[in-house]
Amino acid sequence: MSRLRNAALFAYVALAWGGSFVAIKIGLTTVPDAPVFFAALRLLVAAVVALPVAAVLAGEGDRWIPRSRGDLAVVALGALFVTGGANAFLFAGQGYVSSSVSSVLFSLNPVIATGLAAVVVPEDDLSAVQAVGVLLGIVGVVVVAHPTPEALANGGAVGEALLVAAAVCVAVGSVGSQRYPASIDTVASTAWALLFGGVLLVAVAWLLGEPLSLAAAGTTFYAALAYLAVLATAGAYAAYFTLIADVGAARTTLVSYFVPIVTAVVSVLFLAEPITPSLVGGFALICVGFLLANRRAVARMLA
Repeated sequence: MSRLRNAALFAYVALAWGGSFVAIKIGLTTVPDAPVFFAALRLLVAAVVALPVAAVLAGEGDRWIPRSRGDLAVVALGALFVTGGANAFLFAGQGYVSSSVSSVLFSLNPVIATGLAAVVVPEDDLSAVQAVGVLLGIVGVVVVAHPTPEALANGGAVGEALLVAAAVCVAVGSVGSQRYPASIDTVASTAWALLFGGVLLVAVAWLLGEPLSLAAAGTTFYAALAYLAVLATAGAYAAYFTLIADVGAARTTLVSYFVPIVTAVVSVLFLAEPITPSLVGGFALICVGFLLANRRAVARMLA
């Protein structure tokens, strides 16, 4: 029963996150001039749902409230990089490129995290094979980006750079939090990071001069926002961390490589976006890069 539940949770996370890139694209058609504000709304609504859930999942005591310096550091890193920074760059970048390209470029974050951990975490030395894996991931990004004069002219390169920045933010936040011992429950720290990340992005949107208004928003926008906040953020994060507790981080991380497949299918069905050879080839290189960069963890899973 546990195995069946874990398979269902894995499928749920892949479907929810895969569909999120399409939902972002749909929502941006209503608020094209306010991508950061849109991202802030996603985080704030998700926090309203996630904090009570985190309090329940944490059980007895106050493990859902950050108290120690380590707890505060983990929440701050999450708010600044994993939720705030990553979503700001993600939503801004998707204004320029397709949903499928966005999901593939964003899936680079575990490869970046492996390379970054070798610098930040002393015991995580980068072997020659892992270095090749990280390099292949970077090559995969170049293949997906497929830089051409036309792409540079229409802003595609800007969007792709923003999406890579989003992946870097997730990697920096994830690796950086490993340096701080924290007693707070993982789901709870994420819920607080959603709240503070959302508040941060409202301020950023205001500083950027984005219209902080939903006067033009309609049913489609609110449906996209509800999907993103409830299903693809609050629900998906709870499922994701439940999987980590049950089957480990290495196995759970593999969901990142099912997400672009889901996005590709959903984007074809709902947005009629094309699936190009460069997109498929680049994604394959990123996947191979991930397998090489994390070969020991993969080997343990297959043993």
